[in-house]
Amino acid sequence: MVLRLFVWNYKKKYYFCIMEQVEKILNKILLPLNSSWKISDVQLHEHTDDVYVNLKYDLPHIEVNGRRYSIYDHRPSRTWRHLDLWQYKTYITARLPRYKDESGFYHTIDIPWAEPSEQMTVLLKKK
Repeated sequence: MVLRLFVWNYKKKYYFCIMEQVEKILNKILLPLNSSWKISDVQLHEHTDDVYVNLKYDLPHIEVNGRRYSIYDHRPSRTWRHLDLWQYKTYITARLPRYKDESGFYHTIDIPWAEPSEQMTVLLKKK
């Protein structure tokens, strides 16, 4: 068993948390994720007061309208502005998988946290 720790410094005090706990908190409260996506990493940039939550598509295939497709490739990494965590600006990053349909056209999957061409998450837009 690998134990990953999330460490942050707030007002010159260090706080430690098991990464699994951080993932549960982020999944429940902050991110409208489905079972296809998992948090792969959380990075805290103290010099800029930014938090980057990196997501990874966690399935070997894509399901669209009841059909299953193999992943063709992944688009370059994208970043979306999300709700702030305390004093930190929060960003979601992910590489979106693409699939090739039976007509030979390539499609990028829809994501649960943002509209296709937006640079902000749905929750930030609601705020």
